[in-house]
Amino acid sequence: MRQRLINKAEPQDNNLLRSAFAKNTIVEDAISLQSLLFNSKISKEDWIEGLKHHSKTLTSLLLNDQIEEFNKYLSAQFKAEISEIKPISELSVKNTSDLKNGLENLDYRPILQDLLQTAILIEHSTIPPYLTALYSIKDGTNILASQIIRSVAVEEMLHMIMVCNVMNAVSIQPSVNRPQNYPSYPMKLPMNVDFFVGLETFSSNSIATFIAIESPSSPLVKAPKYDHEITSSGLLSKSAVQENNFWTLENMKDFMMQNVHTIGEYYDVLFFYIVVFQIIAYYKEHGTLPQNFKELNTGGIFTGDPAKQIRPEQYYGSGGKLHAVEALAGVIAVFQEIKGQGEGADDSIFDVDPSQFEEGAELAHYFRFKEVFHEHFYVGGNYEPFMDENGMMPVTTPPVGKALPVDWSAAYPMKPNPKMADYQSNPQLFAQGKAFNQTYKNLLDAIQAAVEGNARELEKSIMYMYALKEQAVELMKQPLNAQQNAGPTFEYPAN
Repeated sequence: MRQRLINKAEPQDNNLLRSAFAKNTIVEDAISLQSLLFNSKISKEDWIEGLKHHSKTLTSLLLNDQIEEFNKYLSAQFKAEISEIKPISELSVKNTSDLKNGLENLDYRPILQDLLQTAILIEHSTIPPYLTALYSIKDGTNILASQIIRSVAVEEMLHMIMVCNVMNAVSIQPSVNRPQNYPSYPMKLPMNVDFFVGLETFSSNSIATFIAIESPSSPLVKAPKYDHEITSSGLLSKSAVQENNFWTLENMKDFMMQNVHTIGEYYDVLFFYIVVFQIIAYYKEHGTLPQNFKELNTGGIFTGDPAKQIRPEQYYGSGGKLHAVEALAGVIAVFQEIKGQGEGADDSIFDVDPSQFEEGAELAHYFRFKEVFHEHFYVGGNYEPFMDENGMMPVTTPPVGKALPVDWSAAYPMKPNPKMADYQSNPQLFAQGKAFNQTYKNLLDAIQAAVEGNARELEKSIMYMYALKEQAVELMKQPLNAQQNAGPTFEYPAN
């Protein structure tokens, strides 16, 4: 493989990088991170290759708490001096205009606003389908399955709030309650996926969709224990800092849509962009590139009002841990929580390292839904037939532990993806559907008020959640036609 560098200087310490993230990253020769960020003359092929390589490397190190290894990686990537390039604040007006399209002069706010709002949409898009399936289960039946679906839905609400914390941390106002922020079903998640998400009754089909939503990006996972008793640096010249056609919002979104297939992968690339803008902010302020995490952690793009952060003591959800964000370390904590709860932490089926708990830890969303689908728990099963020599098994391995009874018939036969237009000829159903949608809007309004600085509004969310279930069940009990019942539509309320 050939190395792609700008004025190739000292060779890259590939042994260092291999040891730092050999667990889940194959190190290839690629352009340096410094070249990726500042060189306007690289080809689109090299830009994409470098983006894939460094986003995977950087994210793997920071989101797995390998700070010492990250410091070595960052120092190696930014070892060369950029003596010919002055900080933006020292450039003349003429020179600044020459750089107006360069990466270091990009306004990160509209870019991160778009990417983070998309993350909110991803989280929001999962909540109505999960709640619909949950509410459709008839009272007194499928107790274990109901608990699993409810726990995941609550954690998705937590994820949405924590993404709002990230937005507030970088001085961008999040939005959750406007018409453009509402998912419309059936829909595809805003990633490169080949399945649709919709509002459906509890069934093997809806649970299979939930499994697809939460699919991990890694093909292998650590098998649960079976208890039989129970790149290199590059120098830059002044002429290299010119228009870069690749670091644009359009190309960023295009890259994510083409190369991101899971929610975890979306957060990985999103995290990389956040770090990139923090690096650029550091360079603009200091005239040098950061050499370690401590230098990169605070300041820069993290200029938000701490009073707008939702903190753990203000959150009344029962699942997961809420993290406030005031620096890059807070973003890491948020993304670790979201990714861990969704697809598992540290290559396990659990949402955190189970060794931290005397009695084990809760499974990640993907594996919780697989337990319902296969009607068995993971814990207690023997997975030796599926394991390789390293104790890893495919994520598709079914749970084979204790039985988890499921009665697939104990759910209301709701019409998939109902709309308010379906109820136009039935005034009672129309009024009930309208009332449900207003209650859901009230719930989002409470969250919106909270992320705008009035955290006490979150208290109202509990009341609205109880009301939602009652209103949804009343809709689902009523026939819409000879074969199907009505159901909640989760549409933006009409005036």
